[in-house]
Amino acid sequence: MKTIDSHKKSYIESFSHSNLADKLGISLTSLDSQAESLGWKDEHRLYWFDKSVEIQKQELVNGNVSAVKEMLKLTGAIRPVGRPRKLDVERHIAIEAKVAEEWATDVRRMSIV
Repeated sequence: MKTIDSHKKSYIESFSHSNLADKLGISLTSLDSQAESLGWKDEHRLYWFDKSVEIQKQELVNGNVSAVKEMLKLTGAIRPVGRPRKLDVERHIAIEAKVAEEWATDVRRMSIV
């Protein structure tokens, strides 16, 4: 596949890579593998992340409350409210079980002495 650097900007700013592949006359898989090897995928992700943050900032200036909440989540300034995630609960239960097992093992070992 002959991918030129002039297509780099098209790839990075593209909404649809399948449309871009059709436009270039190549398969999506070859475009994807080429972009992966050249590092365009990371630049694509960073470009759109920066774009979304820029739009969030504009909405913050306009006083959009949901944009404020999203920006706080993005920066990690707030903790989630409500029921904890199932994964967090399971992890906590597993830690408690491990501590209880170690405690019981220590008590048995100490009682032998």
